[in-house]
Amino acid sequence: MALRIGTAVVLGALVGLERERKRRPVGFRTMILISLGCAGFVLAGHELLVQGQAEGAGAPKEVDALSRVLQGLMGGVGFLGAGAVIQSKRSVRGLTTAAATWVVAAIGASCGLGLYKLAAMLTVAALFTLVVLDSVEGKYFPDEQPDDGPPTVVRIDSVNWEKSAMPPSDAAKNSSGS
Repeated sequence: MALRIGTAVVLGALVGLERERKRRPVGFRTMILISLGCAGFVLAGHELLVQGQAEGAGAPKEVDALSRVLQGLMGGVGFLGAGAVIQSKRSVRGLTTAAATWVVAAIGASCGLGLYKLAAMLTVAALFTLVVLDSVEGKYFPDEQPDDGPPTVVRIDSVNWEKSAMPPSDAAKNSSGS
C-alpha cells in the first residue's frame, strides 16, 4: 500500500511540475493531491474487494453496495470542492483546497471502512504535500500577485463600447443618468 501511495505522490508531482512550469492554474501540489485522492479511493475499493473475497458467499453484495457508496462520495465531494474554487481576472484560487478536500474524503472513507493503515498513510502523504512541498513550490514557482483592483465594467451605448474601472454600483448610477 505504501508503495502505491508513494508512487501516486511522485507521479502526480511530475505532472504537477510540468503544469507549474507552464504557469497553469492546476499546479504542483494540486496534481499530487488529486493523484493521492484517486489512489486512496481505489485502494479503499481494492481492500473492500479483498475483504469480501476472504469473507465468502454473502460478501459480493456488500462489496457492490459499498463500492456505490464510494462512487457517490467521490462525486459529491468533488462538487463540494468546486465551491472552493474562485476565479478572478488573472488567477484561479482554491484548487489546492478543493483537491485537499477530496483527499480528506478518501481518508474519511478509509476510516469508515476500518482501513486505518491506509488512512494514516494518506494523511501523512497529504500533510507532506501541503506543508513540506509548499516551501518547494514557493521557492521555485512563486505565485503572481493577485489583481485586487476594482472589477472591470463594460458599458454599452449606441456609439461605442467603453471599459471603465468603475465599481458596478457606480456604473449603474451613471448608466441610468445618461
